[in-house]
Amino acid sequence: MLREAHDLKEIGKDVVIGYIEPHARKGTISLLNGIESIGIKEILYKGIKFREFDLDKALKRKPKIILVDELAHTNVNGQRYKKRWQDIEELLNAGIDVYTTLNVQHIESLNDVVATITRVTVRETIPDKVFDDADKVELIDIEPEELLKRFSEGKIYSKEQTKKAFNNFFTKNNLYALREIALRRTADRVSYEVESARLSKGQITVMPTSDQILACISTSPSSLRVIRTAARFAEAFHTKWIVLYVETTKFQKLTAEDKERLNSYINLAEQLGGEVVTAYGDDVAMEIIEYAEFRNITKIIIGKNNKVTSKILHFYARDIVDKLMNSNSYIDVYVVPNAECENKNIRKKLNTNVKLSISFQDIIKAILVMCNVTIISKIFDIFGFASTNMIMVYILGVIIVYMATTGYLAGIISSIIGVLSFNYLFTEPKYSFEFYDKSYLATFPIMLIVALIIGTLTNRVQTEVRKSSDREKLTQTLYRISRKLLSATSNADVVTVGIKYISRLIGRTVICYVFENEKLSAPFIYNSDKSKNYNNILDKEEQAAAQWTFLNKKESGSGTDTFYGAKGYYMPIKGKKNILGVIGISCIDGKLEPEQKFVFETVTSQMSIALEREIFSKEQETSKIEIERERLRSNLLRSISHDLRSPLAGIKGAVSTILENGDLISKETEKKLLKGMYDDTEWLIRLVENLLSMTRFDEGKMEIRKNIEVVEEVVYEAVQRSSKQFKNHKIKVNVPDKLILVAMDGSLIEQVLINLIDNAVKYSPKQSLIIVNLYEKNKDVIFEVIDNGTGIPKKILPHIFDRFFTDGNNVSDSRRGVGLGLAICKSIVEAHDGRIKALNRKDGGAIFRFNIPESNAMENKNNLLGVEKDGK
Repeated sequence: MLREAHDLKEIGKDVVIGYIEPHARKGTISLLNGIESIGIKEILYKGIKFREFDLDKALKRKPKIILVDELAHTNVNGQRYKKRWQDIEELLNAGIDVYTTLNVQHIESLNDVVATITRVTVRETIPDKVFDDADKVELIDIEPEELLKRFSEGKIYSKEQTKKAFNNFFTKNNLYALREIALRRTADRVSYEVESARLSKGQITVMPTSDQILACISTSPSSLRVIRTAARFAEAFHTKWIVLYVETTKFQKLTAEDKERLNSYINLAEQLGGEVVTAYGDDVAMEIIEYAEFRNITKIIIGKNNKVTSKILHFYARDIVDKLMNSNSYIDVYVVPNAECENKNIRKKLNTNVKLSISFQDIIKAILVMCNVTIISKIFDIFGFASTNMIMVYILGVIIVYMATTGYLAGIISSIIGVLSFNYLFTEPKYSFEFYDKSYLATFPIMLIVALIIGTLTNRVQTEVRKSSDREKLTQTLYRISRKLLSATSNADVVTVGIKYISRLIGRTVICYVFENEKLSAPFIYNSDKSKNYNNILDKEEQAAAQWTFLNKKESGSGTDTFYGAKGYYMPIKGKKNILGVIGISCIDGKLEPEQKFVFETVTSQMSIALEREIFSKEQETSKIEIERERLRSNLLRSISHDLRSPLAGIKGAVSTILENGDLISKETEKKLLKGMYDDTEWLIRLVENLLSMTRFDEGKMEIRKNIEVVEEVVYEAVQRSSKQFKNHKIKVNVPDKLILVAMDGSLIEQVLINLIDNAVKYSPKQSLIIVNLYEKNKDVIFEVIDNGTGIPKKILPHIFDRFFTDGNNVSDSRRGVGLGLAICKSIVEAHDGRIKALNRKDGGAIFRFNIPESNAMENKNNLLGVEKDGK
């Protein structure tokens, strides 16, 4: 990095050093010369001096390029950011380019892998996103033997550190493993850049930088061998492999046996670790080539076609393998034979996959269309139109039949009927199936063939349109699901939305367990058909399958090899690091088809993202609370450090004076010293009480025990306790003649009044009057503490009840206070559903007023009076 900086400086770039860790290496120190350095920040923490990167200096200097060593470093407490990579993010946002360094073991996603290999858990890590977002990554690679030699020569660490490194982390085996991890991680990044460059071109081509295997399957028995061969290839080449199935318009016409066989192939591919993909189109070879180019495939594995075609049609009915070979010159094609078919020498008949079934509705539609066509043709014949016009009308009728009906049979019958009707009604001799004109020998077959071809193409287009429409609806639904999940505010909302849409899309009952409080939660279930009872998906066997899926992070249940007798199919909801839960779908009505499984997995992946977002949100909230608590704790320690020192110093001085000079001082002086000790002790007791009260409120342990209290007695008790401590002030109490009973915690309200009187005494002159008022207003009991002191400055009035807030001025006894008394008053009053506020008097002084609602006490008051009457 330093050599790169020298090269940049030579071409006129503004390069500075932000932070470099030289480790006392001579070579590193020599490279520091000639490059401007902004200097480091030295921080004293727990008696140790730390050297840290000075972010503020770097922002102020704002060079073009800055060097900052050790990207994964954790900053000392008290810095703006916890991690150095966060410092660098601020530099980047300020428009400063950063050169930095990183060891491969500090990447977060590799942390567990490194810990498994080295038996050492690296604590300092960076998120993968920081590494992935780098504009340029340069791998510095060195042979392990050379690195160990540099260690032993002391070129990296001191000799003491070298011994420790040799014994723990930097062993020869560990270095080889770390080297491979670094090379693979860099190769992944390069591969991603190659892929981005390849896809950004106008024409997608294959760049064979690494082997990618594509296994093409169908319902043919040879697909089983294709999948196994692809898995062996992938293992041999240490690469990933993809299984591709091209779904054509004939998919809906497959038999149940073929669909079951296809599902078994897909399940096998997933079990062996392959990625299963479905493409759509009638030109299978073209779909394979296009997908292979898109995914940068270098090897295609496909089964041999054992279907026998005649030699005459061979040119037109070319095999898919031939088409693949002729369509590209840069992808290897491996053909896997089907030994079973070859040994038995099976000659399959040509399978047209024609749906030879017709419904009553289709028959009615076809009859109506052909009748209308015949009527129109008859009208044309009356007006003397040429016979070609009638032929076109009949062809049009056949096309309409194909469009209005399902399958092919209605269209085929309509084509034959059209030819026969034309012959019977419009050729000479009419009303007979004979014809004089020999040219009709060609006209009738051509008319039939044209009608069949156009009708078949029309039917195929309709099928494609319906499938496109279905896929569009699915895409729109998935988009709506993603929006719903984004607006979800809790795990329950996420799960409810997810299972509801899965159930609606697939038409089956869905069940979900979420991992909460170190265990799987009670199941969320959405029943697709309210008329059916699906409680059997909740029995112990099903729960066992779900628990196994969670523990092993694999699918189980129907259609798998684990718990294959279960009534549901269960899949883990995978987060980035952990399993977030288990989701299952009922298979009572049959196993999931590939398209249903795709929908199920897609929605589940969206659910996992939403659930992980909720987890991160809670963690962030918890982190904020912890940071706030830490800040409050720091403020508390900072605030009480001075306030505890002053009274303790006074007590110590008074005690030492009495002990050392007890015989020489007068009784009056001794009494004054003892009085000062007593006052300081009382102040410390109140401070400790306030600290304990605030701690209880923070931890939620403060219990509000409401009882029916005589408010007047609470006020007089507070005043009496205060008058013993503040004899230099006059306290006047105004209470109504009417007896006021309120449900409240008398001891806590008493503490509020004592704190308010204490505050009034502090900020009012000696011998001044402090007034305590008590009255009722709007079904509230109002308490007021009024003084005639200096009042409250307007700028601090909004913050008077904040924790640890003081005005910064010393009061008469040279004690500031820690700013907890009024904060505790606010907490206690709000716990009683009341409000407290402070305001200034017009003629000087301040008023502290709070209320306690008495609405909840009226019923208790009446009950209390009733008991007294019964007692009489």
